[in-house]
Amino acid sequence: MTSKFGHITLGYVITLLVLTVAIVSSYAILQDKITSERVLRKTDDLINQIQISVYDSVGVMGDFWGESRKDQPDERALQLIKRRADASMAELGRLHSALLQGRAELQETDVWSEIGWVIDFSPGSTNHQLNQYLERNAVALSGDTRGTPQRPIEAAGAYNGAMLAGYQDASRALNLIIDEFALEVASVHKLLTIAIVVTMVMVSALVIAPLWTRLNKEHRLVVEAHENLRQIAFVDRETGLPNLDGLQNSLTRDDAIGSGAQPCHLLLVRITNLDELYGLIGSHRSSALAQLLSQRLSEWGSEQLNWCRSGEAEFCCIVSDNRVRRSEAWIGTLHQHLTSRLVIGGIVVRPDVSIASSAIDNARSFFDGLLWEHQSNARLASFEYQSKEGVLPEYSASHKQALANKNQLINQISEAIDSRQIVPFYQFKVDALTGEISSIEVLARWVKPDQSLVSPGVFIPVAESSGLITRLTYALFEQVSIDVQRWCASGYNIGRVAVNVAGDTLHDGELLDRLAAMIDRLPEGCEGLDVEITENIAIGNNIEETEAVFKKIQGLGVRIAIDDFGTGYASLQTLLDMPIDILKIDRSFVLPMAETGEGNEVVSAMISLSKKLNKYCVVEGVETQWQWQQLAHLGADELQGFHFFKPASADEIANVLSGWDGLKLTA
Repeated sequence: MTSKFGHITLGYVITLLVLTVAIVSSYAILQDKITSERVLRKTDDLINQIQISVYDSVGVMGDFWGESRKDQPDERALQLIKRRADASMAELGRLHSALLQGRAELQETDVWSEIGWVIDFSPGSTNHQLNQYLERNAVALSGDTRGTPQRPIEAAGAYNGAMLAGYQDASRALNLIIDEFALEVASVHKLLTIAIVVTMVMVSALVIAPLWTRLNKEHRLVVEAHENLRQIAFVDRETGLPNLDGLQNSLTRDDAIGSGAQPCHLLLVRITNLDELYGLIGSHRSSALAQLLSQRLSEWGSEQLNWCRSGEAEFCCIVSDNRVRRSEAWIGTLHQHLTSRLVIGGIVVRPDVSIASSAIDNARSFFDGLLWEHQSNARLASFEYQSKEGVLPEYSASHKQALANKNQLINQISEAIDSRQIVPFYQFKVDALTGEISSIEVLARWVKPDQSLVSPGVFIPVAESSGLITRLTYALFEQVSIDVQRWCASGYNIGRVAVNVAGDTLHDGELLDRLAAMIDRLPEGCEGLDVEITENIAIGNNIEETEAVFKKIQGLGVRIAIDDFGTGYASLQTLLDMPIDILKIDRSFVLPMAETGEGNEVVSAMISLSKKLNKYCVVEGVETQWQWQQLAHLGADELQGFHFFKPASADEIANVLSGWDGLKLTA
């Protein structure tokens, strides 16, 4: 009996030891899995944060491009956008560095051989593409903030979406492994539970209970963390709306195929005055603004639309083709609903919006990640939105073609500057009373190798919007100095030289040095230098800054002329306050003048105004002898126009000077 009891005891002890070893081994395996899972979740979290930051950066860089490409960008808005873009790029850089630092932890996991490519930084890898993306955006943002990159930032960031697709692949791979770990944890947990139950019978429920509690807690943490990652990946934190990935994820393959059978559209709503709104309410209230706008979108219309927030100032949804084609009236109601006043922090603001769409005619757009492409297309079309017309712009291939054509023209302009195809032409101005040459204006002309001319109306606006205008201006300065020296060396007196300066160039840090160098090179036969600036640029948003620049220019002995006077929005008080020497009356006021006296009053009043303001008065657009006579009688100081001289090359100007015997003002 004793021997039998001893055998039972021995068996019990052996069983207990085996169970103990099994429990210890299972627990060690479980801890390794949990530790590896934490590292994977941390890596997945970084990748998802990178995707979110890329999405944000794409939106803000799109805004940066959209504002910069305007003929006359809003400098204040551009600065605000650039600060947001810098912050977005800094956040991306921080996350990128954190991902690199996490490499050692990931190498410790037992799935490193399967998942190591996620932290690959070799050339051509997704992380290398992100690094190049950061470098390209840094280059785009490092120039003057009133210029724009030579090519706009496309949706998906870079490489036709390859970068974001790479991170999405990495996130999916990590999530699959995390899910596998969760299953393995559950399996180990099940085996461990069985062992613990047996051990509890053999030892004590009091010893096993704490371990059981801890295991359940760890399991809940894994499940909760997994759900949190899904929320981060697919839900906008500020509004609670899905992001664009969330919208796409919500469309199952069956839904997508059904939608693909019935053509539909991605409808995009873009807030166009976001920087102005932030300037009024403060950027710290951005969440409140986004929440109110998302609430308005959710409440609008009788149909329930699944809106998502696709960018800082963008919202998207999928609408049926019938809805888009049926009536344009609903666009007007949507615009009115969104642009009605909002009260945020006690401040009343009114959002401005652009609305556009991109047609989706293939179900693949829903499950192949093409919604980002449609968002980019709709954003391009949104720049054509006119709220007064109530017409919904729809993306077409012509939008990208126009963008490609502009980019090609930008490259051609840059090459033309380098090859000196863009050269100065000159037009004389004459004294209104004597008809003698009193000054000469410098005009840019693009002369191609075949001697054909490209109209300034074609290349000047593009040069201004692309940031090339300053380089073009300085290149003209160099050639003008050479031409003037040549004329004066031949004994010709050309009076003063007037050069045109664009808005970007006016605030360029090199302008004063360039003007000073040009003045130093002017020979004695040249009486001085004038700088002509259009009225809207001179009297823009940064009046104080512009006034300071004007005074510095005048300190060099240069006169300031307001070109196209009367076509802008300068007030009398501004004209009195600004350091301006010359008012140049636009030709549009001269053309209506008639011998009957009709149309003469406006020009007479403008000349009289210039005299009362003690400004030198130049009138352009003079095309007849009678206009000359009348303008001289009204008191103009200087005249310019085809009646006297047309713009001509430097050689042609030399020929005119060599045979010049003066003009006569006949009665």
